[in-house]
Amino acid sequence: MKLKSFTISVCFLLMCLLAEENRKIRKIDIKGNKNISDQALLSILRQKPPNIFFKRPNFNPRLLKLDALTIKNYYHSKGFLDVDVIDVFNDTNGSVDIIFEIIEGKQYFLSDIKLSGNQLVTDTEIKQILGLFEGQPYNPVGVNDNIYQLENIYHNMSKLFFSIKVKDNIIDSVLVNIIIEEGKNISIKNLFLEKIGNIDSSLIYREILFKSGDLYSKNIVDKTSKRLREMGVFSNVNIIPVKVSESDSLVNLVLDFRRYKQREWNSSGGYDPISFSEGAPELPALSGTIEWRNRSFFNTPKQFSTKLLAGVPVSADFLTPRIRYDVSLSGNWFFNIRFPTTITAYYESFILYNANKYDGDINRFGADLSQRVDFKDRSFGEIKAVWESFSDNELNILEEKTISFKLNIDKKNMPLYTTKGYLFRGVFKLAGFGGERQYRKIDLTNQVYFPIWNSSVFAIRVQTGKIWGWNNKNTDYSYEKFYLGGSTSMRAWDVLRFKESNSNPTGKVIRIMSNIELRSLFYKNYGFTVFSDGGLLEDNFHNIAFDNMMWDAGLGLTVKTPLGPARLDYAFQINNKGRRKIQLGVQSLF
Repeated sequence: MKLKSFTISVCFLLMCLLAEENRKIRKIDIKGNKNISDQALLSILRQKPPNIFFKRPNFNPRLLKLDALTIKNYYHSKGFLDVDVIDVFNDTNGSVDIIFEIIEGKQYFLSDIKLSGNQLVTDTEIKQILGLFEGQPYNPVGVNDNIYQLENIYHNMSKLFFSIKVKDNIIDSVLVNIIIEEGKNISIKNLFLEKIGNIDSSLIYREILFKSGDLYSKNIVDKTSKRLREMGVFSNVNIIPVKVSESDSLVNLVLDFRRYKQREWNSSGGYDPISFSEGAPELPALSGTIEWRNRSFFNTPKQFSTKLLAGVPVSADFLTPRIRYDVSLSGNWFFNIRFPTTITAYYESFILYNANKYDGDINRFGADLSQRVDFKDRSFGEIKAVWESFSDNELNILEEKTISFKLNIDKKNMPLYTTKGYLFRGVFKLAGFGGERQYRKIDLTNQVYFPIWNSSVFAIRVQTGKIWGWNNKNTDYSYEKFYLGGSTSMRAWDVLRFKESNSNPTGKVIRIMSNIELRSLFYKNYGFTVFSDGGLLEDNFHNIAFDNMMWDAGLGLTVKTPLGPARLDYAFQINNKGRRKIQLGVQSLF
């Protein structure tokens, strides 16, 4: 009998869930909102009204109360402290009408702000940090959200036990009283390392930027945590201050470590942009990688890796499968100087096809030494020395020795779905040092992003480059010269075939390229792009003129994925409208 009752209950629950999934939202009505527009309120809801491009969204009653609470908090942030939000829904034959009835009440404004106890931070700074301004609507939500910024300022001044109380007196207007207790300067007594495993503790201490007797500083603690994670041994580092008994000015710092798995196999694959050559842009390819990594080589922070990569470009115009095997050793210290360094030895083979027939291969092997200095966020500087040897199916041997300098200033707000910010990248490369090639190369990239209405972004990329001293008798095995064409540069041209000679891609020593895009989302994860690309490849400055640039334009569709947007671009050449291309791309063009 109990089993039967249980079965009936489960079936009833499943029927309710299925019925709930099948109910669609027909419309959302907002009533009583006199001071805030429907559009502003609809933009913060989790459940959205129907869209003209796609079917009606599913109704979820569990989100209804959350949306009502979201509206209430939004009104509180605008000074409507007495607001009430009533949520109801009407269900008719699987179609749901949602109604939010809003009773706004009175809007309260700040009449006076009183502060006490603050000596290190001025009244004006505190008001700006908390978003409190006399004569403006009172925003208690913003005050609570911004208190952490004030705490960080005091923690950087060694006031670890700082406290703040915000009391508001609401009558016809709002009087806010802020009481601050800055507390004493806090010093560090002892450090304790926990769960470090078999790593020598001296290797950890050299990454720590504070010591016993130092004043506590949150900035220094955060930098230390970042340096410890950069060792590559620990997935997480928690630095916990513990108050010393019988003292109100001392703390012990407990460093609690969580380690990565020391030895592991990693594999990945899919449709990714990968680099097939030095001078050409990355190309979309079907690729697969398998790697064995030791994150603590001989119980030190040095990392050892051996990796095999295979990739095939997804383009009938550039069918050059690539196989690469490399072995690398990396660490953050170089001759007792903190200078992240990687040494890599590698072998690559590029299999060539002509008219879908095997046309030999290019083999390349070499070694490189790269040293990198990380700046804030994703910005960095890098020095790289490379020795390479090339050979083709005619057994020609070409040896190249280079040193390059790269500066990458990345101020984008998000790496994959950028909406604002900029990026500058500059590379200077010098070849020679006894090798068979002697040349100098500079390659500059500027990217700028401007948010406009709703979910739209205006993006611009400009690339310029020049090579001096190139000997045209040398076969350009590694596509070191500049090439354009394909889904990552000039989209109305075939891959690398912006310039051709005897039906083969032709590179030049001067390149100018500009890409302009308007990116927008029109429904959930679906978006579109309106774009134009302009490019110029030449061998001398006499032909550099705006009138000589070739242009394309087009429209693209995008779908958000965890790895970045997947793109389908349709482009046509402005100078020759009969030439059109459909390109598949992975991630944004830039």
